[in-house]
Amino acid sequence: MKIILPDNSVKEYENSVCAKKVAEDISAGLAANAVAAVANGKLVDLEHTLTEDTNLSIVTKRDPLYLNVLRHTASHVLAQAIMRLYPDTKLAIGPAIENGFYYDFDFTTPVNAGDIDKIEKEMAKIAQEKLELNRFLLSKEEALKKMADQPYKQELINELPDGEEISFYQQGEFTDLCAGPHLSTTADIKHFKILSITGAYWRGSEKNKMLTRIYGITFPKKS
Repeated sequence: MKIILPDNSVKEYENSVCAKKVAEDISAGLAANAVAAVANGKLVDLEHTLTEDTNLSIVTKRDPLYLNVLRHTASHVLAQAIMRLYPDTKLAIGPAIENGFYYDFDFTTPVNAGDIDKIEKEMAKIAQEKLELNRFLLSKEEALKKMADQPYKQELINELPDGEEISFYQQGEFTDLCAGPHLSTTADIKHFKILSITGAYWRGSEKNKMLTRIYGITFPKKS
């Protein structure tokens, strides 16, 4: 199997290999600064397994793509904070967006701008815990059982093809249905701010329930 790097050099492997191992084989310095990878044009995490000839580039904190991964991980830190503070909450979706991130929630207890400080403090606590984000795969049947108390996640899972392995990420006690990629630890979510709490229809349709959307921003540096 050939791994083709951006400078057109090639590393060959007899068996499958993860992106992190390729980074380590290139240099210890690159591996130390690696946060994700791009495999055949797709942004993936460092644990992504390469099983065929692949054009691969390693993403570091200097790469513009780092912000995308940072923001996506921040959305999971937000969701974990919410589940700690409001454990009866139902989770919807939480992507990275051009100027930050958001997560949609279905709360049993109303949440408003007065709760932002409490949420930010819990997020900071999660960052300080330096929790590892670990990806794992489940069958569709197993995924539905895993998300038995999360109806929005179950709706998304039911739309996936039968027989497909479904991706999850776990950090501490929190697990979320997610294709990724993510950073390897919550420790990098240091400089963030919750911007607003507003409403958003589930899946953007006014025929669906109005959820609570929490917007935030995060950057590598406070400045």
